[in-house]
Amino acid sequence: MLKEELLADALHELTAELDEHEGEDLYALLLDWSRDLARVFADPLFGRLVPAVLGELQRNPRFAHVYADRVVRPRRQAIVELLTQAIGDGELREGLDVDLIADLLAGPPFLRLLPLGLPPVSEHYAEDLLETIWRGIAPGPEEQ
Repeated sequence: MLKEELLADALHELTAELDEHEGEDLYALLLDWSRDLARVFADPLFGRLVPAVLGELQRNPRFAHVYADRVVRPRRQAIVELLTQAIGDGELREGLDVDLIADLLAGPPFLRLLPLGLPPVSEHYAEDLLETIWRGIAPGPEEQ
């Protein structure tokens, strides 16, 4: 196994998985995932690793490819599939851009992780973020 693969696998273990449970409602699934993601991004170890990982992604195209294939794409695809299914099941409004929603769920906590002087991810950040997004994606009363 190449060093890029070892590093990507180690980082995979530090990141949040989408744990689907049969019959669990969409909001609860997204909230659990958002909380897990916020916990990962609030972890000081992860915060110390991010600058090195970002630098390596810029310098090493092989690592960027392996990291995307093993860490980013599988997690993103799981969220996109969940959101797509939820639209089909009427749990979300029709016509939504599931890729954009996936970006909205994962991007803001990551931005807070960067050393930009922004407030850190707070204890209730995941709930507040999901509630804000949910208002724009949940079906209206006429669609339920």
